[in-house]
Amino acid sequence: MTKENGRSELPEEPDDTVSGSLKGGMKRGDGTAKQKALGTGYELWVGLAIGFYVIYAVTELITGLVHERIRLPLEFESEAVATLDFPGADATLSGLTQLTVATTDLATATLVLLLIAKIALILTFIVAAISIVPIIRDIAKGDPFTARSIKALGVLESVIAVGCLVYFGTMVLGSNMVSRDLDIADDVGPGVTTVQAFVLLGVVGGTELLRRCFKSGQKAQEELEGLV
Repeated sequence: MTKENGRSELPEEPDDTVSGSLKGGMKRGDGTAKQKALGTGYELWVGLAIGFYVIYAVTELITGLVHERIRLPLEFESEAVATLDFPGADATLSGLTQLTVATTDLATATLVLLLIAKIALILTFIVAAISIVPIIRDIAKGDPFTARSIKALGVLESVIAVGCLVYFGTMVLGSNMVSRDLDIADDVGPGVTTVQAFVLLGVVGGTELLRRCFKSGQKAQEELEGLV
């Protein structure tokens, strides 16, 4: 304690806050840490969903090849090759049906096309999952309308379009060659339907619509920040 000009000065009492922290012990970085943890949580759920599908698809593919069998969809259009005999009655396959075929009954070119189709679908899911991570992070931070999110949506749209086109193209050719190898070309159609093609167009169109909405949101956000 010092005395100057008739006044006594007491030393300042230390505050319970520390540099870089708020009073009461809460650190300033806690909010950022929580946002990061929240984003990581969303990414984890998306990763698990895609991961389960990829593990299932890869396991099915490897197991089938080990047992010299491969599964593919075929469109049954005639009852001539789709009649099933049951103990009590007869049944007929119709429409899109999953068929398991021995790989020894297929030509090498047919098997290659089917493998390309299956691998292309698996890779499309993996790359699409990676592409969507920046979008999830920005949404979790509460700032979705960023250039990174818009770019990621463009990449996601391209990945889905290219991957599904490769899958549909190789699957149509492969399933047609399967029906040729099994001598049932006149009774079945390719394993890709018009409905699936429209679903692909809807997914790609919806992704493009979302990307344009994000661009509009970014523009509105920039105008608002300019006014402030």
